[in-house]
Amino acid sequence: MAGDPEGAPGRSWHYVLPVIPLAVGAAVPFLPTSALRDSLDLWLLSGGGVLLIVLAAWAWGAAIRNHGVMDICYPAIPVAVAGAVLWARGRSPDAGTALLLILLLVWSVRLIAQTWGHNMGAERQPYAHWRRRFGRRWIWWSLFQIHLLQGITVWLWCAPLVFALTAPEPIPWPVALAGAGVWLAGFLLQWTADRQLAAFKSAADTRGRLLDTGVWRWVRHPNYLGETLMWCAWFVFALAHPYGALTAFGPLFTGWFMGYASAAPFKEMHMARTRGEAWAAYCARTPRFLPWPRPRSTSRQ
Repeated sequence: MAGDPEGAPGRSWHYVLPVIPLAVGAAVPFLPTSALRDSLDLWLLSGGGVLLIVLAAWAWGAAIRNHGVMDICYPAIPVAVAGAVLWARGRSPDAGTALLLILLLVWSVRLIAQTWGHNMGAERQPYAHWRRRFGRRWIWWSLFQIHLLQGITVWLWCAPLVFALTAPEPIPWPVALAGAGVWLAGFLLQWTADRQLAAFKSAADTRGRLLDTGVWRWVRHPNYLGETLMWCAWFVFALAHPYGALTAFGPLFTGWFMGYASAAPFKEMHMARTRGEAWAAYCARTPRFLPWPRPRSTSRQ
């Protein structure tokens, strides 16, 4: 992209993301069914709320020189999307929808509280590194690299959420309970991983060691896997919509992003750089993101 800072950490798929909202908007008038058009219209409308949050997060981060605030604002985006959709529909939520909203709020409040404690003290990596590397140009490039890209990414993940909230009929209890079950599995996995990691870091004898017990023995990134499962739950809820299956790209994109495109790969590079052989040995015996297939070194044990 012309005008990018030299060496800016953009990838090819970063430049595809901003085109997607335009493509969806162009396709909506040609869709044959009103149920699909209505849901896509509201999904596009919710993108306006996402953009406002993104711009506010960028202004906040620029003012305090800490773009880690976007990680704090990220959990608020799905709540804002849900609020915009419910407001636009003007219909009271049914019991299944109310359950979805409760789960969404629990996820959002917990993650905001957690990231606030981690991110408000000082700007974390890789943001601090990019700030030093790009200097004065970073104030503008950060708007694209951190805030707009993350905003569009989460907006895409929210497609199942929008379809669940715009289902023509109340969400059936079997669908709602199945979605809640998937969400609970993801929540418990992430909560357990976070607690085990916090206990490990606070112990006196863990300096220089790696956490490889508990759920961290199953996969190298159980917290990201738990996060992905909770996003998958919105897709289960979306199956109450006659076209909800079309939003399968949401959880697939979430899993790919968390495990293989951004979140886990960055953590992998950091750990390989700082822990060397210990990290390589951990990788040899522990899957990255999914608990199968097990590495050969452990499958025979």
